[in-house]
Amino acid sequence: MASTVKVLDTVDSTNSLIARAIAASEYADARQCVRHLFEQPDKDAARTATLDPTTEKIPEALPISIAISDMQTKCRGRQGRSWFNQPGESLLSSWAVPVGRNLLDSRYSGWLTTICGLALVDAVNEVLRAHDLHAMNPDSQLKLKWPNDVFCEGHKLAGILCEMVPCNEESAVLIIGIGMNLFVAKEELPIDMSTSLQLQFGPLPAYAELRDELVCATTQHLRKEFSVFMADPAIAVPKLLERVRQMSWTLGKQVQAHLAGDKQLIGRALSINDDASLTILRHDGSQQKVTTADVGVLPDVGL
Repeated sequence: MASTVKVLDTVDSTNSLIARAIAASEYADARQCVRHLFEQPDKDAARTATLDPTTEKIPEALPISIAISDMQTKCRGRQGRSWFNQPGESLLSSWAVPVGRNLLDSRYSGWLTTICGLALVDAVNEVLRAHDLHAMNPDSQLKLKWPNDVFCEGHKLAGILCEMVPCNEESAVLIIGIGMNLFVAKEELPIDMSTSLQLQFGPLPAYAELRDELVCATTQHLRKEFSVFMADPAIAVPKLLERVRQMSWTLGKQVQAHLAGDKQLIGRALSINDDASLTILRHDGSQQKVTTADVGVLPDVGL
């Protein structure tokens, strides 16, 4: 299922844990670094384990290593925001994936983060179907808020924080941190726009079983998606673009993009482009393409 797996009771951040393991690795090549990432024990681990190898469905061509924690003391999202978590209530995991620097420097690099959202949605849907879990609302469908937040019925279910760690001139490691509310009660949700899996689908299996199944399914979908994309981005992008447009919760809505330098852009989300960027139609009729920004959906009051 994965090259190496570390499962912990508590850690500061699984993204930070992976970054430290990369820095301490004896391998300069990203593929070898990821393949052997957690082979040696370290002082961060309160508990280590490997997930059930019988869950393997896709041969390991692309090495992926995983860090899982039941709780994170410095769990964080984009722009330094903290992510609410309590033991046994959330999926808190990070994946390490090797990436060639030629891809990072290409016009297709923006797809790396969006692919993570697509893979997570497919993984969650797979687990829901496997347990025949029923939606509390017939309209409950998983959607993506650009670039990769997972929403359900207009509420945020999961967030993804991607970080890149260089290894050498040819390769780097993409760290994919995922936080998903599983058993968080409505009164515990940090903001009104949040939701949890138990509020949308049920009855859920026990926490440990659900966590491990979600991790396994996400790993399989990440490996499948990245393997196809890395083989030939130009061929993969049209299908990715079609899927993300169909799954988008952002397109057609009025949005506010927080840009660098405390600048803000308000308009309507017009299109997602072949480089994974978002085009926003300003109220004055002009258009601006956004590649990296925190984009929030606003109440739709029209242009």
